[in-house]
Amino acid sequence: MMKKILLGLAALSCVSLAAEGTNVYLKVGADMLQRFDKVKVEGEKVNKDKGDDFGYELTVEVMREVYPNLELGLGLSYQEHGDPKSVKQEDFKIEVPGFKSVPLYITAKYNIPVEGNIKPYLKADLGYSFNSDNGNLKIADESGETETLLTKIENGMYYGIGAGAEYNNFIIDLMYKINKTKGEVELYGERIKKDLDYSRVTLSVGYKFNF
Repeated sequence: MMKKILLGLAALSCVSLAAEGTNVYLKVGADMLQRFDKVKVEGEKVNKDKGDDFGYELTVEVMREVYPNLELGLGLSYQEHGDPKSVKQEDFKIEVPGFKSVPLYITAKYNIPVEGNIKPYLKADLGYSFNSDNGNLKIADESGETETLLTKIENGMYYGIGAGAEYNNFIIDLMYKINKTKGEVELYGERIKKDLDYSRVTLSVGYKFNF
């Protein structure tokens, strides 16, 4: 995961040094209305769709105006999604692990031309998410004995769309985002692969640096 972050930061640094008139955005975000895909095995639900932990992200984006009011660039984010809520069956409890992501993406920002100090904008992201699991699937019975099953989380697409506003280089935006993934686990000698996509609304605040 760290290698992916460093490679992404290197790519963004090259972009920022390539031309004058570059904007660098540093942002921190918090997830709201978190949702994981529900996973079912043989018709039985093994997780709830709601998130069980706080989700957050740290983001850097390097952009440049390529047309009046339109900025294009690259983004890199570290995103911690937490875990989906566990499910309790008749005599055991199932805990499906969540995952964390490092998406590298193309981002576009349209600055709506209005008068005044507050500048609204529309924004969209599209890229590839490098995902890693937060642990393994666990099944605990009433006696407290726990069986741990090795879980594998796949990489997938990442995209987001939303809107925000800028005031004296401070920014705030609200975006709907999705990280696509599949979780794979071996259960009773059978490999089971299911979608475990993570969607949410993310509120971010940050600052724009002009170069």
